[in-house]
Amino acid sequence: MFDKHTWNTAPGTGDPESLTLLALSSCGFCKSARKYLEDRGLAYRYLELDLLKPEEKAEIKEEFKTKFGRRPTFPSLIIDDKQFLIGFIKAHWDEEVRPEELRA
Repeated sequence: MFDKHTWNTAPGTGDPESLTLLALSSCGFCKSARKYLEDRGLAYRYLELDLLKPEEKAEIKEEFKTKFGRRPTFPSLIIDDKQFLIGFIKAHWDEEVRPEELRA
């Protein structure tokens, strides 16, 4: 998913492609989501859609909609290209982001 895009990558343990974060550079919830992943030492890849060209942003939104049946809201975290979380609610992320279950 999203294979033709150039991603930013945050260092940490695991395969950064197992966690894909779609965010906005000025979004407080998006910043909290990034801090959450970094505090747990997890590698992830991310894009800040507001910094992309309009056509690339539209393409990513459409690809997300095709895969998951809805447009992304921010932040959106895709886990192993199988499931996604919308918005940053720590308790929900604690339940769903399980490092031991991510691709190594």
